[in-house]
Amino acid sequence: MFVRFRETPYGLQVSLIQTRREGGKMRHEHIAGLGAITVPTSAADRIAFWRRLHDRLSALSNRIVDEQSKILGAVDERIPMPTPDELRDVQLENAKADQRFWEGLRRVHTDTIEGHKGVIGAAERAIANSEASAANAAVHAKAAKERVERIERSETVKGGLGKPLTR
Repeated sequence: MFVRFRETPYGLQVSLIQTRREGGKMRHEHIAGLGAITVPTSAADRIAFWRRLHDRLSALSNRIVDEQSKILGAVDERIPMPTPDELRDVQLENAKADQRFWEGLRRVHTDTIEGHKGVIGAAERAIANSEASAANAAVHAKAAKERVERIERSETVKGGLGKPLTR
């Protein structure tokens, strides 16, 4: 059993291959794909690759009982395991990215709050203006009603000979 590395346009493909003789010829049987990684590799890519590799090898543990260390060694020669310093650097970069994300999201929500407060203020001003207009209209409606009642009682009323008010 051996590990095959294939360069593709997308990166490096890693497969587990088993050889056997069949009719005097060597035959290669694909056992499993062990993953792929972009080339050139970054520390974050290698961390993700190795995490998936260990998961994949544990799923294949029934077929590769004695050869797991040999497989890991072959992969490590081509795709080095991440060092503790690289792990810490990736954690730091991810933490900084999370901080930028959450601070940006907080700013968006703060701006939304301020916008809604502005809308509330505009609505309150519109309500106050409408209440004043309604009170003014009530005064005029009362005066118009009194004029109608006076005209119906045949009293003399000043004005009202022009066009009627309409909406």
